[in-house]
Amino acid sequence: MPRKTATIRLPLLLITPLLSSCSTLEFYSQGIAGQVEILRKSRSCEMMIADLTTPVALRQRLQLAKELRQFASRELALPGHSAYGKYADLGRNHVIFVLFAAPEFSMEPITWRYPLIGEMDYRGYFKEKDAAACAKELIADGYETYLGGTDAYSTLGFFHDPVLNTFAGYREIDFAELIFHELTHTRIFRKGETTFNESLANAVAEEGVRKWLISKGRRAELADYEEHLIRRREFYCEIDTTRRELTDIYTSEIPAEEMRKSKQIALDRLKSRARALQARWDGKFLAGWLRLNLNNAHLLPFVTYNSEIVTFRKLLEESDDDFEIFFRKVEEIELPLRPKF
Repeated sequence: MPRKTATIRLPLLLITPLLSSCSTLEFYSQGIAGQVEILRKSRSCEMMIADLTTPVALRQRLQLAKELRQFASRELALPGHSAYGKYADLGRNHVIFVLFAAPEFSMEPITWRYPLIGEMDYRGYFKEKDAAACAKELIADGYETYLGGTDAYSTLGFFHDPVLNTFAGYREIDFAELIFHELTHTRIFRKGETTFNESLANAVAEEGVRKWLISKGRRAELADYEEHLIRRREFYCEIDTTRRELTDIYTSEIPAEEMRKSKQIALDRLKSRARALQARWDGKFLAGWLRLNLNNAHLLPFVTYNSEIVTFRKLLEESDDDFEIFFRKVEEIELPLRPKF
């Protein structure tokens, strides 16, 4: 799942859709304008590293991006040359605002169809007010929504994606995860298969960070990262348990009001289990999420980004951790991996 409130990675073409619900010529235009802004503000990382007026912390982060790109090409069979050789300061905290939506009694996400990439399970806007307007329209039509800011996205190689100020301040491990995740989209992207694409990118990113830390001999940090992944998995398991509970409720034949009550009980149980995890972890990992008034849409990002990670991790093991072999096997996978909810 995304870091912070909702660090969601999405392809650029999500913002250039065919016109449909929550979609107008203005929406199409804002997508183009947003990408043009990024291209216009992008500067060469090499020039910025050489520029002594560049803040030291930023120079170090841009140098790290260079090292991660090289590592991705050398060790992960990823196109490290395709992105992150430039930097852009957008002057804001998030680059895109992403909207998930689902019916009141379904865990099936609302999808939107886009040119070239097919259906996707979420909608992206450069301006929060535009995303909020779409959410308002969907809510009026009876859907549940989840809107969150995201700090990065991929153009799938259509442009040379820059390092952005929105994630340049991430701690090193999170920064490396993001770089490896986005480069995976550039290597492999299946049209209309959101869960496949995001679960694959997450699996590669996690293993990439492991290999990065090992290559640096940073065993203590690796142990901390492994503990972080265990906690992440524990939380995802709770999400999946609730997702299955809700699916059973929604496919039952009980009256709507009873279904609504059962749904709320399931979501309340999820929050209780999440609070127990947080107490055991003795941290604030879930603090923001626990303040949400949970609905179906809040669970969708977790399902989209993680439900097939185990599949790809197993495939990597079968490939003896050789990423070139792994990606060839991934390309041969027949879709869908599993039926929809």
